[in-house]
Amino acid sequence: MSEERSFADLFEQSLQVNMSMKKGDKVKGEVIDIQKDTIFVNLGGRQDGVLDAKDFTDPEGNLKVKIGDEIEAYVAESGADGIKLRRQMGGRAIHEVDKAVEDAFQSKMPIEGKVTAERKKDDKVVGYAVQIAGSEAFCPASQIDGRGVHRDSADYIGQSYAFRITEYAEDGYKLVVSRRLVLEEEEAEARQKLLANIQVGDLFYGTVASIQPYGAFVDLGGVDGLVPNRELSWDRGVRPEDIVKVGQRIQVKVVSYEPGEGKQRARIGLSLKQASGVSPWEAFVADPAFAVGTKHAGTVVRLADFGAFINIAPGIDGLAHISQLGAEQRVNHPSEVVKEGDKVEVTILEVKEDTRRVALCIGEPKVRGEKAAQLTAAEAQQAAVVAATAGETLEGEVDRQAPYGLFVKLPNGQTGLLHISQIPLDGGENAMKERIMFKKYPLHSKIRVIVKSVDGDRLSLTTPEQAESETESTTVTNVQDAGNVSFGSLGDLFGGLKL
Repeated sequence: MSEERSFADLFEQSLQVNMSMKKGDKVKGEVIDIQKDTIFVNLGGRQDGVLDAKDFTDPEGNLKVKIGDEIEAYVAESGADGIKLRRQMGGRAIHEVDKAVEDAFQSKMPIEGKVTAERKKDDKVVGYAVQIAGSEAFCPASQIDGRGVHRDSADYIGQSYAFRITEYAEDGYKLVVSRRLVLEEEEAEARQKLLANIQVGDLFYGTVASIQPYGAFVDLGGVDGLVPNRELSWDRGVRPEDIVKVGQRIQVKVVSYEPGEGKQRARIGLSLKQASGVSPWEAFVADPAFAVGTKHAGTVVRLADFGAFINIAPGIDGLAHISQLGAEQRVNHPSEVVKEGDKVEVTILEVKEDTRRVALCIGEPKVRGEKAAQLTAAEAQQAAVVAATAGETLEGEVDRQAPYGLFVKLPNGQTGLLHISQIPLDGGENAMKERIMFKKYPLHSKIRVIVKSVDGDRLSLTTPEQAESETESTTVTNVQDAGNVSFGSLGDLFGGLKL
C-alpha cells in the first residue's frame, strides 16, 4: 500500500513539474530521441519537451548533440499540446532576433533578406526560407514576387531582396515576410510619379502585360496603357499575338491620356508603330522609288462605290478611281473588276502631301501622262472615312436600345453592338439591369467604347471599364501558388512544411 502511495505521489509530482513550467523558464533535460527535425527532451515530468534540431546545428549542418546528452533550454510554449523548447530566448545566441527585425516589423519598414531554400508541402513549393539578420523567416510563394510574375522557384534561391515582415510571433522566433508588398509599394510610388508627369508624345519602355483581341496592355511601371490593334503595326489586319508576346519589353509612344477622377482610373492610349520615329508617310514621300509614274505591286484592301483602296507599302493605301481600274468597258461597281485581297499591279498617278492622298490606276495608264480622276465632294468625304478597327477607343452615340444591349453609332457612321454584359451596371436580376441600362444610357446619349472585334460589317464593342477588368482577371489568375495552396494562420504556414 505504501508502494502504491509512493507511486501516486511520484506521478502527482511529475504532473506538478510540467504544470509549473511557464514561458521563459530555463530548464534542463536529457535528450531521449532525435528525429529528422526534432529533438525530444526528458524534463522529468509527464510530458517531454520538443526542440527544433536547428537550434543545435552548426553552420555546416552538423548536429551538435546526441541521445543521452544533458542540455539546457528555455520554455517557449507550455500547454495541453506539450512543451516547446528553444535553446535561447529573445536576443541571445543561435536564433538571436536582431533588434532591427523587431524595429522593421513595428515600423513596417523593408528589411533585407536572403532566400536560402524552398519550403514544400505535399511535394509542392508553398514558400521559401529567408535569412534575415540571423533569423529564418518564411515567405509564402505568392509573396516572393510581383503580381502575375512567374519564375522557376530555383531562380530565387541565393538572391537577396527587400522584404516586409507581415507576421512576428514567439518573440521573433517565427517570422513571415512578403516581398510582393515592397514591390507593390514601389510600383504605387512610381505610378504616382508617372501620372503626375505623363504627356502625350512621351516615349516609354514597358512590358506587355496581357494580350486581348483588340490590342495589348503594356505595363509602364505600375500603370497599364492600351496599344490598340491599329497602333501595333503599320500593316493592316495584324493580330496582337503576331506582333508582341506577354513579358516582352517594348518601346511605346503616348498618343492619348485621360486623368482618372474618383474611382475612375487614368487611361493611357499607346502606340508601338509611332514609337519608331519616322512615319510610313514621311518615308513614302521621301523615297524616290514611289515617285509619280512608278509601278508597284499592291493588295486591294477596301472597296467603295467610287473605287478601290489598294495598299502599296506598310501604312500607305492609294485609291484607284472606278474609271481607272484598268477595265476596257464601263464599270458600275469596282467589285466587277477586283475584290478585297486581290494582288494587282498599279501605277502612281498623283501624290498629294497636304491631304496625304495617293491616286493610282491599275496596270498601265490609258494615255501617256494620265491624270488622277477628280473626286466629288461626297466621294472625297467618304474616302476620308476610316473603317473602325479592333482596339480603337471612341466616343459613340446610343442609336438604339435592346434588352440585350445598346447599338452605338461611331463617329465614322458605323454602328456596333455593346452587349449588356460589357456595360458596368449596378443591380441584381437581368430585368433590373435592363432598366438601369436604359435609364443610364438613353437614346442619343454619349458613351465611350472600345472596338472589341470586327467581322465584316459587324462590330462588337466593349467599355474601357470592362476591358480593364478583363486584363486584371487575366493577370490575377496567374498568381496562385503551386497547387492553389491556401495559406491560413501562422500555424498553418509552418505546420507540415518540409524543411
